[in-house]
Amino acid sequence: MQSSRTYPSLQSLLSMLAVYRQRSFTRAGLDLGLTQTAVSHQIAQLERWLGCTLFLRGRAGVELTPEAGTIVPKVTEAVEGLLRVLDEARSTEHGRKLRISTTSEFATQWLQQRLPGFCSANPSIDVSVTIEYRRAQLDAENVGVAIWLMGAPTHDGALRLTDDHELVVCSPGLLAKLPATDALLEAPLLRYEGARHTVLDWERWHGQLYGGTAGQGKGPIGFDSGPCFPTFADMIGACEAGEGFALVRTSLVADRLAAGKLVQAFVETVRSDLQYYLVSTVAQRKRAEVVAFRTWLVRAMGLAE
Repeated sequence: MQSSRTYPSLQSLLSMLAVYRQRSFTRAGLDLGLTQTAVSHQIAQLERWLGCTLFLRGRAGVELTPEAGTIVPKVTEAVEGLLRVLDEARSTEHGRKLRISTTSEFATQWLQQRLPGFCSANPSIDVSVTIEYRRAQLDAENVGVAIWLMGAPTHDGALRLTDDHELVVCSPGLLAKLPATDALLEAPLLRYEGARHTVLDWERWHGQLYGGTAGQGKGPIGFDSGPCFPTFADMIGACEAGEGFALVRTSLVADRLAAGKLVQAFVETVRSDLQYYLVSTVAQRKRAEVVAFRTWLVRAMGLAE
C-alpha cells in the first residue's frame, strides 16, 4: 500500500504517551532518554499535524485537553499493538530476544552469577540486561521483564521475589575483634552512592531499632562519616577486606554469608519496607522467552507460584 500522505513519527507518538503517563515533559524525557526540549519539540510537531492542543502546562503540572483524553487511549492501543507486531517479526527473523531491566545491586550480587545457567539452558534466547534505577516503560521500550524494588506491587501480575531483612555484615576477622559493648563504634560504617535508591540508610536503620538514639557510651555514631564507595559491589569488597561494617539486604549477601566471606555482625535485623518484584506486562507475559525466564527465576529463588 502506497500513500502520498505524511504521518507523525513513532517517536512523537511515544512522546505523547510518555507525557500522558507522567504528566510532565521532564519526566517523560527521562523515560524516553530524551531532553525536555526534545519532548516538547515532538509534541509540538504532533499538535501541528493533528491541528489541536494536547497538553496545557500549569503550576500544578501538565493538564490534558479534551482532545488528548479522546486520542491518547486509542493511540496507546494502536502503538502497543504495532510494537508487538514488530517484536514478533524481529523474533521470527533473528531469534527470540529477552531484555531484562534491573538495579545494579541485584544484577551484580544475584543475577550475574546465575544468568549463564539460564542462557545455557535456553541457547535460542538472546538475553540482554539493562542496569538502571529508573522504571522502564516495559512495552514501549520492549523490556520483557523488570526486577524492581517496590513497597507494594504497582503492576498487575507482579511477583514478589524476596522477603528481605536489613542487617549489618562484616568480615570474620573484624567480628573476632569486636568488644561486647559499643561494637558499632569500632569500625567505619561503609556506604555507597546508590544507597538512596534502595533506602539502605544507617541512621534510619539504627532509629528503627533503637528509637532514634544516635549515641552510645563512647560517644555519638557518625552515620555519614564512613567512606562512600561508587557501587554496592565496591562497598562489599571493602567490607570483605575488613574495612568496616556494611548495611545490606539479605538477598544481596546470602551467597557471601553461606561461603563465609561475610558474617552477620549483630543479631538485630529490620524487615525491609522494599522488596524485589518481578514485573512484566500482560503483553510481555505472553512471549515464550518471558515465560521461560519467569519459570527459571521462580525455581532459582526457591519460590512457589
